[in-house]
This record gives sequence, C-alpha cells and structure tokens, in this order.
Amino acid sequence: MSLGSQKHLFDLPDGVVYMNCAAQGPAPIVARDIGRRAVDRKARPWDPERQKLGAEMERTRALFASFIEATPNDIALTGATSYGMAVAAANVRVERGQAIVMIEGQFPSNYYIWQRVAARDGGRVVIVPRPTDGDWTSAVLQHLGPDTGLVTLPNVHWTDGGVIDLVPVADAVHALGAVLVIDATQSIGVCPLDVRRIDPDYVACSAYKWLLSPDQAGYLYVAPRRQEGEPIEHNHATRIGEGPMTLSPGYGDRFKVGASRFDQGTADAMIDVPIAAASMEQITAWGVGAIAATMEPLIDAIAERAEERGWRVPPKAHRSPHFIGIKLAQTPELDLADRMAAEGVYVSLRDSRVRVAPYIFNDLSDVDVLFEVFDRQVAR
Repeated sequence: MSLGSQKHLFDLPDGVVYMNCAAQGPAPIVARDIGRRAVDRKARPWDPERQKLGAEMERTRALFASFIEATPNDIALTGATSYGMAVAAANVRVERGQAIVMIEGQFPSNYYIWQRVAARDGGRVVIVPRPTDGDWTSAVLQHLGPDTGLVTLPNVHWTDGGVIDLVPVADAVHALGAVLVIDATQSIGVCPLDVRRIDPDYVACSAYKWLLSPDQAGYLYVAPRRQEGEPIEHNHATRIGEGPMTLSPGYGDRFKVGASRFDQGTADAMIDVPIAAASMEQITAWGVGAIAATMEPLIDAIAERAEERGWRVPPKAHRSPHFIGIKLAQTPELDLADRMAAEGVYVSLRDSRVRVAPYIFNDLSDVDVLFEVFDRQVAR
C-alpha cells in the first residue's frame, strides 16, 4: 500500500528537491523537535528528564531489532558500520588460504577491515566483478566454493541500488560452513531483512541514512552463537559491576548478557538517542513495506526517463525500490552534483554514477524537476 507524499512531516521548503537519502536521511519534524528538547536537557543535566536516557537506549535497540526480525538482546548500539565490522573481524578467523568474498566497489567500511583480516590470518580476498546483466546474486554464487571461509556483503550496492538476494547466498554460505557478514546500511528501514531466515553471523548498519537518525547512531546484530565474543573496547556500561559505582569503582569481570557487551562507549549519547528513537518510531508507524511501495514507482519513473536518454541503470529485476545509480553516456563532471544543488536538486556522484535516492516526501513532480535540471546540466 502506497503512503502518498509525506512531505508535510518533514522540514522541506518549497523549491528543494531532495533526492540524496542514500547519503543523509533528513529527520522527520517529530524527531527534530524531540532533538531540540534533548539539547535542552544536555544544557540542564540536573533536570529529571535526563533519567529517561536508559529507557530510550533500550527502545532504540528494540526498534532496530523489529526491522530485522531479531530480539533486542541480539542488538549492540554502535556509532558506525565500521565499528560493527571491527567487532565482527575481531571475533572471526579464516584458515590459511581461505577466501574472503566481497563484491566489486564495496563500501570502504566493509572492505578495509577484511583486507586486514586476510593479512592477519593468511587468507585471500576474492572480489566478485560487477556483472554486466546486473545479477549480483548469481555472480556471488559463482564465486563461492570449498575454499570460501567468509562472505561479507551488502544486500544493496551503495553506488547504484543493485540488490543481492541474501536467501540463496546465505544457504550456500552455510552449506560451506563459512561466516556470513552483512552491511545493511543502505536497506534497513526500507527493505525487509529477516535474520531468522538468512542466519548471518553479524549485520552492521549506520542509521543516518534510511533510518533518518543522527550521524553517530548505528547498530550491530550479533547472532546468539557469537554473543560470547570479545568486545573491541571495554567500558563500564557493558559490564556487571561487583558493587555500585556510588560506593566503589564499579569494576566487574562479567559482561552483560547478550549483544550489549559490544555496545560502543558513546552509546548513551544524550542528544542522539532520543532522535534515533523518534525517527524509528515514525518509520514503524509508516511501515517498511509501505515505504518501499511508495518509493518504487518513483524509482521506476527515474529509470525509464534515464533509459530514454540512453543512460544505463540496473535492470528492474536486480535493483532496489528506493534508490538508483545512473550511468551517463559520458563520465560526469566532478561538479555536476554541486551544479544541480545550486538549482535546488540534491543527488550524489558515486563511482562515476549519479545516485538518485528519493524518499516518501518526493513525488512524480519532483522527478520532472530532476530531469529538467539533469538535461540542462548534462547538456552543458
């Protein structure tokens, strides 16, 4: 079911066509207003309002868990995908000579760390080339084999919205006895992800894009079989103290039960946490399926108009419903996105593609404006 335009719930002025949510998702007005109150309580730390923070942290854990069919106990509060990937890398090993499989052009936060793991363990990195037909799923499956030790993937490619069907990939990975790690930053909040079905070891997500949250909000799903692992940092909030901090240093040798032992030290961000909770509450109210259904016609319209101009996009069968990368006939000039922004249209350049990432505050009239500006700026 389509929601229709939800522009009235965002602080978007007339004349702005914002289609850059794959870079930065704007907070809804309700989350913005809660954030302003959070700034006030930061300025007045003696105020009783401060005492709500613990419950807000647990609410974000539960909300994120609901988007991926997990339990709150499975979720660590992190500040970035790179932090989550560092936790995963610290707790997995590959055998000497085993392959760590990634895709071409993978996001750096899910690339650099696995290069280091390969060097640490004597493994080797295998890069799946970008398929000419857009079918990433088949391409990944063709690169799995008896020597595969770890597969680390996005389910949506960050540069153009190309999708990987994680169900057959997960089945193949598990049959090989390999580790499965997912970067779902570009999908959670719009696309369904069922960890009960794909059974990954870890799923990392930065929340400032499609979860409409502050820049330092992030989450890590840790499979129950991995929850006895070693954190990459040690802070008091992840431990069970032998005595209260009011009467002792609060030291304790025992970790908290579940994924919270991996919480980042800044998880109790006074301002960020309530904004993140409010944004995810709003997404829950809309419904992930309804968000995707509202956006898919916009992406289809963008794809159709791009192809009419001879530009290339991922085929319908192999692209996400919420953003798309357009390959122009010629390499775009470096300042193309800046020139479009000067006309009130906001997109990104990523890996020589024009990435267009609308949201449910956009409609087909915005697509008209997008291509009017496109035509002027590309022709120039």
